[in-house]
Parts: sequence; C-alpha cells; structure tokens
Amino acid sequence: MEVKSETLARSKNGPPLTAPEPRENLLGRPVSDLERLFYSIGEKPYRGRQVADWIYGRGVSDFASMTNLPATLRSKLAERFVIGVLDERSRRETADRRTRKVAFELPGGGIIESVYMSTPSRFTFCLSSQHGCAFACRFCATGRMGRGRNLSAGEILEQAFRLRNELPPGGRDFNVVMMGMGEPLENYDAVIEALTILTDPAGMAVPVKRITISTVGLAPQIIRLADQGHRFRLAVSLHAAADEQRSKLMPINRRFPLEQLMRAVRHHVERTGRRVTFEYILLEELNDTVADGRFKRPTPERIRRFAEYLRPRVPAVTVRYSQGVDIGAACGQLAGEAESAT
Repeated sequence: MEVKSETLARSKNGPPLTAPEPRENLLGRPVSDLERLFYSIGEKPYRGRQVADWIYGRGVSDFASMTNLPATLRSKLAERFVIGVLDERSRRETADRRTRKVAFELPGGGIIESVYMSTPSRFTFCLSSQHGCAFACRFCATGRMGRGRNLSAGEILEQAFRLRNELPPGGRDFNVVMMGMGEPLENYDAVIEALTILTDPAGMAVPVKRITISTVGLAPQIIRLADQGHRFRLAVSLHAAADEQRSKLMPINRRFPLEQLMRAVRHHVERTGRRVTFEYILLEELNDTVADGRFKRPTPERIRRFAEYLRPRVPAVTVRYSQGVDIGAACGQLAGEAESAT
C-alpha cells in the first residue's frame, strides 16, 4: 500500500486508511523541554533527564538501549518518538583518512553535508545550518545552489551527534565550526538553540570556547549575538579589504559595507571581550595583488609573503590549510553533492 497523504487508500470493506502520525524527534529538544514532555505523557519529569543523558551524554539513538528505563516505557517511547531524522546518503574519505564528508538527506528531500576533520591534536566538526544559501559568494559552491531552507535546531544538532559517534575510543573532545552549507546568522534562532544544547552541561557539554560561528557579515545579527551575551567564537568572512572588490566577491557587501560591518565587529569585541577572526581566502592575482585574475589558489610562497606582510600589523595571523580538498570537503566546496548526482 502506498500512502501519499493522510488519507489516500481505502480498505476493502472499511473506512479510509490513514497514515500513522509521524513520530516526534527528541533530538534537538532542550533538557527542560524533555522534562515537560515526559510530564505531559504521564511520566515523571526525571525520566526526561534520563533520556537526555542517554541521547546527549552517551550518544544513544535507540530507546531499547536505555536500560535504566522500564521496558514498558522504552516501548512507549519507541512508538511515539524518534531520535534523529537525517538519513545518511553517502560519504567520502581522504586517502590519509583524516577528513571525511558525510551527505545527509533531510526529511522532505534535499541533501546537506557535514565534515569530520582530524589532526594529531584535535577533532573538528564542520556543520551546515541551511540547505543552500542565498548570498551567492562567487567562490562558494553552496552559494551557487541558491536559497533552500533553514535547518531546524534538531537537524543542526544531529550532525554533531552523528559525527561524535565516529570519534575513536577515548576521543570525546571536539571543536564545532558553523562553516558548512548556509549562513548561520540568517538561521539565527535555530543555530543558537542547537548550540545552546551542544554547550549545555546537561546536553552534549561542549565548552563554549570550542564553538565558532562563521558569517558573511550580517552586521545586525553580529550585534544581536553580542547583546544577547553569547560567547561563541566569531569568524567573519572578509576576503577583500576594499568595498568595490568585496562587493564583487560577496554581494552581501552592498547591504552591509565594510564600514558598517567593522562597527558591528567592534561592538561585538567590546561587549564580549573576545577576539574576532577575519577569514581571508587568497585568490591568486585577485586579492593577493592589486590586479584581477583567475580564482586560483596561490603558491605556498605567495601565501607566505602575504602572511609575513600582515604579521607586524595585526594581532595574530594563522594560515589555515584546507583539509578534504580532494573529496570536495574544504571550505566553499559543500554543495549537496549526493543530491546533484541523482
């Protein structure tokens, strides 16, 4: 039987058959919400805290494994709820096995991508906040997709939940960078909700200092982030030091030119006391010299010279070398690859 809506098929001698009510996703609900939810279904609120510990603390996605819950409650939960809604469609891994890109299908269709990166000293998860992106930065594959939809807090959080379960034994600490598909500050409420659960000691307990939000430069949201007291690390995609050039690379600069963006950044620094990172992609003969040119990665020597020029003039300069270029997992390469291949 194929059910395409709530009531489409009819039994032979009876009333229309209805599709079962979709089960509610618990992943992405704060601990306090889970306590209220359990009270509303006739259970003790502390059962909500127990389930939160299984989900967020231990990474369990199967109610049957929650052994400190009565068997009857586990069955009841399995009938009414799910833990996660993303369906893994594909994955690619670099030859050195340090970087992997995972493509997830969203409920209702559409592919997002998340990236797991490892070095000898750290693990980092790059998460998506939107399916597609409306800002059309010329160097970004996601921008060529156009606007899709915002992800829910649960869909954002589930990416970290799934990648955390791939950490090696003993590797529980990880960083999160909101640098995947989409503009995090355009999906402000869902991103903050997801990161709040991620950093909650009763949630996934990731230290705030391990979380970075990257933005194309939405000045009002940068101010809002500071005024609401959020202390996540902030990274601003700069990529050009003059309005004319930046507007060519990043159309958002026409709405929030550099002067307005820098005012917002200064406000953020003053309110939070935290340093802001400026991200600057070097494009050979485009923004590493005064002349225009092709979008080509500069040679290591050109990168070194550019960094050495900056070091006496700014507080800190870090040259970030991309991981996962060969599997389309580096910054600016995420574009729902599994989706475009189907």
